[in-house]
Amino acid sequence: VDGTDPFEGLYSAHIQTEDLSGTQAESSLDLSVELADSAFIQFYFLAPVQMPFESFNLWVDGQFLTPLTTEGGGWTEGGALLGAGSHDISWRYARNPGGAPENMFPPAAVWRAGEAWLDNVELLAATPSFTEIWLTGDFTANPWVLGGEGDWTITDQRYYQDLEPYSATAMSQDITTTSTGRSLLSIDIITERGGLLQFSMLASVGAPFDIANVLLDDNAVVTYSQVERDWIQSQVNIQPGKRRVTFE
Repeated sequence: VDGTDPFEGLYSAHIQTEDLSGTQAESSLDLSVELADSAFIQFYFLAPVQMPFESFNLWVDGQFLTPLTTEGGGWTEGGALLGAGSHDISWRYARNPGGAPENMFPPAAVWRAGEAWLDNVELLAATPSFTEIWLTGDFTANPWVLGGEGDWTITDQRYYQDLEPYSATAMSQDITTTSTGRSLLSIDIITERGGLLQFSMLASVGAPFDIANVLLDDNAVVTYSQVERDWIQSQVNIQPGKRRVTFE
């Protein structure tokens, strides 16, 4: 643990290829957990590593899960869904894992640094079923995240059927940029089996001036592009894992 390049705060876990003694030497950072219910292990990593020089991989319960490399990019979010029970999570860094003669290696990429950092490791509980009707008058009842150039707000002017007194709303006039911009209302959903997210939308928009989207992991799955007189009920299929739903 050192302060060479933390994601947040002062420190992060750090490993360098030169710290390992030789060919196929490995260093492992291990975490054991006991879960009463499913959860998601989330972390951030920075890994400008390159085969065949070195590898940085995520293992769960003794099984290889995914390589971790940023190929010249910045800090990246990673994670894995865990079912109820005991689990062993390992971040494994290896020097020359293939065992080839190091004097036969090809030239390294310009972005390769031969080191990796790990930070902000969190165990996130599965999302329980919920119904959001904004009874608190704000976004605090569930872990909503606001973003973009204009905020969603809570209004008592319109609401769906008898689910009074509030609804969440966004308006183009509240977007602070002069030409294009977005108002984002997001929530992360963690589920082992998947499920359905149901919602009701009243859209008063008109392309190309403004549109409304529902995004699943940053991909549009529902789009509204015209003025609707009535609330429209829709649903989004949520696959197992950690998914982000965004109302845009």
